[in-house]
Amino acid sequence: MALDPTRYPLPMPKLVATSTAVINPANVYQDSENLPGETVLYGGDLTHGKKYHRFRRQVFSSSAINAMRNSAPSEAAAMGLAPYGHDLLSGEKCGKSGCKPSVGTTPEILKPKMRRLLDIFARGDTARMATRLFDKFLEAPDRPLRYFDDPALDAAAALHQNIIFFCDAALSAPNVKYKSNSGSIRIHQALENAGWDVDKLVTPRDLGAPAFNTGSWYCEAIPNKALGHACSLRYHAGDYNNGLGLMVNGIQRVYVLATHYHYDHAAKQYGIVLKYLFYDVFGLDDTDLERFGAEKSDSKDEAAVGITAWWQLQHEHGYTPLVTRMKVVKLYVAETHWKSFTSARKGARRLYARTRPVFVYVVGSHHLCRALRYLLS
Repeated sequence: MALDPTRYPLPMPKLVATSTAVINPANVYQDSENLPGETVLYGGDLTHGKKYHRFRRQVFSSSAINAMRNSAPSEAAAMGLAPYGHDLLSGEKCGKSGCKPSVGTTPEILKPKMRRLLDIFARGDTARMATRLFDKFLEAPDRPLRYFDDPALDAAAALHQNIIFFCDAALSAPNVKYKSNSGSIRIHQALENAGWDVDKLVTPRDLGAPAFNTGSWYCEAIPNKALGHACSLRYHAGDYNNGLGLMVNGIQRVYVLATHYHYDHAAKQYGIVLKYLFYDVFGLDDTDLERFGAEKSDSKDEAAVGITAWWQLQHEHGYTPLVTRMKVVKLYVAETHWKSFTSARKGARRLYARTRPVFVYVVGSHHLCRALRYLLS
């Protein structure tokens, strides 16, 4: 009878692997439902607020702006707002790569510009999962942090080639299609080191995080006096057309939980059910703005304008980011004697190489040698 691990639920899910792609983790947002007791950290794209004071108007020098701020009423200064009216709240965000312009002063102006990203990068999203994510982000400002869960997103993740590769490689059992580099400790190797006792497993924490970045996109820039070098024709494929590149792109954190497990000593195999939790922040930080934002306020590059509008809604108008959470469940049955068999096979190769003439002389048949060569290859 085939081993069915679903018959052996664990009393509590066991964390068996994790990975992160967060460069400067500083912001905590727990998932008490799935990861009780685990501290989950994210980068600067999880922040939001009303940072009007971080912008400056292009027509003024920084010293002039500072003089205006020094003369501002104490109430405005305490709120971090520029004085002399709302006109000074638009302008340019200055960072390492220079200044980035504002593309609007109110949410009513910025929201349609952000939504244009759906037309550009999610035209092939027939399930409209990207639209639901945008709708939730744009509901209202100053909401508490929330997770975004969507069955269509879970299904799309489960079928994505990068996620399929990651799930197999995280286990790296001998019989899976995709494996990590030789010598890496993954779930199978950690189980072996624990004597196939899942409770004693030491969790590998150095898995690399996957991404939704297959496919391509580019534009055909046609010089035009009225439009400048705008993207007149756009071509999108894969994740830059189905919405996944827009919704997630690079995944920030992954946690792998074993929910069912059974080791059959007699059959020398184990069965395991793994629940993969993928997390990312639907939000932007300053680096995103500097790299992908519009170069000027009247830019014809709608993608860059949409990115800038998104950043302004989040950091100027207090629209709270969302944490996208994807769930994928996989069932595996793996052999446990594979490593010892491999070691024996290597020794047999060496023995065969030394004693091949004896085999040929004694047996007197090349067919046995061919069979041995095939077996030991």
